[in-house]
Amino acid sequence: MEKIYVFSGLGADRRIFDRLDLRGFEIVHVEWLKPRPAEAMESYVFRLAEHYQIPKQGALVLGVSFGGMCIAELSKYYDFKKTVLISSAKTRDELPKVLGVSKIFPLHKLLPEGKPGKFTAKMLYWLFGADTKEEQQLLSAILEDTDPDFQKWAVDKIARWENTHVPVNCLHIHGDKDHLIPIQYVDYTIRIRGGGHLMVWDKGAELSFPIRNFLL
Repeated sequence: MEKIYVFSGLGADRRIFDRLDLRGFEIVHVEWLKPRPAEAMESYVFRLAEHYQIPKQGALVLGVSFGGMCIAELSKYYDFKKTVLISSAKTRDELPKVLGVSKIFPLHKLLPEGKPGKFTAKMLYWLFGADTKEEQQLLSAILEDTDPDFQKWAVDKIARWENTHVPVNCLHIHGDKDHLIPIQYVDYTIRIRGGGHLMVWDKGAELSFPIRNFLL
């Protein structure tokens, strides 16, 4: 059975993939490691790939949001067989320009450590497209479980990301209701109507067919 290395998003974990049908593949969930002080993103993704023994040639990889950015960073040096990106960005030009503001204003301070307050929670629900009670409960649980040190480190790396390399053999799926990475910035392969930043979970069944069709 062929392995597929799956990278979750910032502040997320393997729970967001519960509704994605990847039957026929051995799923290797790439969990975030603790970043070292002032560690560069390039150093971090190399360490991550080494930890999970991702082959330098011929691997299947799938990434959501920040996880997709990590894959794009690795693809400069790793020859992946096929790459699937969901609700993500391949290069710095696909990120909204407002993220550059956090080089001056630390956006990570808007992210909660533990359970978010009422106002912050509403903002985060809108950003991630968590519209239903079930989606909001999932997002809240994931954020509560997120390592705040990793969260702060990753937001800083997103804001300062300078990648211009586009991965080859890449299927990029994006939602037209994504508030974190608006679709107008993205050179996508497939557009998902009504898809928000959490669509890998709430539209998992819809995403599964094109992903399996691409991988098989």
